Amino acid sequence: MKSSAVWGLILLCFFGSLNAQSRRSQTYSESASTLEKKSSRLSPEPQLETTPTISNEDEEVIRVETDLIMVPTFIADRKGRSIGNIKKSEFKVYENGIEQEVAYFAVDNQPFTVALVLDTSYSSVFKISEIQYAAYEFINQLKPEDKVMVVSFDQKPHVLCEPTNNRTALKLAIESTSVGSGTGLYKTLNLILNEKLNRISGRKAIVLLSDGVDTSSGKLTAQDVLESSSETDVLVYSIQYDTYDDVQKFNKQSAEIFYDENDRPRIVKRSKIKGERREDYKAADEFLNNISEQTGGTVYKVSTMLYLNSAFAQIADELRKIYILGYYPSVERKVDVRYAIKVRVYRPNLVIRARSGYIFNQNRSLIK
Repeated sequence: MKSSAVWGLILLCFFGSLNAQSRRSQTYSESASTLEKKSSRLSPEPQLETTPTISNEDEEVIRVETDLIMVPTFIADRKGRSIGNIKKSEFKVYENGIEQEVAYFAVDNQPFTVALVLDTSYSSVFKISEIQYAAYEFINQLKPEDKVMVVSFDQKPHVLCEPTNNRTALKLAIESTSVGSGTGLYKTLNLILNEKLNRISGRKAIVLLSDGVDTSSGKLTAQDVLESSSETDVLVYSIQYDTYDDVQKFNKQSAEIFYDENDRPRIVKRSKIKGERREDYKAADEFLNNISEQTGGTVYKVSTMLYLNSAFAQIADELRKIYILGYYPSVERKVDVRYAIKVRVYRPNLVIRARSGYIFNQNRSLIK
């Protein structure tokens, strides 16, 4: 009995060591798929080989059709440094766990169209002059051929400049921003995604400066915007600041004061409205994280001008190092169903941010 127990212990240690070595020697890195986590309709990923299928060439292959799915992808090492020398043959793309042929591959050789979206409502923690300065510095860091659309918003969006690479026109547009009341964030993003950027081909991104709290979009919801973003190949970067404490302080200072019959002051507290509650800020965090993660972008939290300028600089740098992968789905899709995308790169210890999925909508003139 003792001998068999010893052999059992030896075998357990042996196979445990093999499993640990297998984990340590994993030859690839993989993106996370938000849609895969949330949808019960998605099939599990099959077991796949751990060595890549090598292609003879890395030239881009373009087929002009309406069902090409574009997947913007950013790759960095564990220290956050971008990796820009990855070949097409090192990539694999999966839709709902099924490997797809990479039909389109491009990196750093096409201009971007960027929608620069500035929250100019009263709740902004930055002065309008600070926002203008940071926005113009961001534009100066883009490539000369990159085009920028400038949009500010308070209770409604204001398109100050359609996409252009004319720096003088962009400077004048930024200088024309002004502070207003209300925050129509969802209304603004809906306009940009569904009426502006969907008409433009090529690489596209939204760079949003806001606290993420919406107060003035009527029936439009965060879910509506998330679904619109999942039907496009637009990267969404959010530069988020926190206005909760400032809003509470302002409400306290502006509270009405009544006096009783002995002339003693009494502050009358009113109920908090939309945009003032803690749950509104929690919802803002969730929305900005979801839309950035879903599209392959990221969220930068800022509190001072130093961090604001740094966030704009990091985004401008990252836009120059985005890989674009494209594939034609190998199976017939169903309308309004979510499809998960996962990108795998056959190098270990990489951090991969990529578009995590899309909703198929055949009513659009171009499915991306």
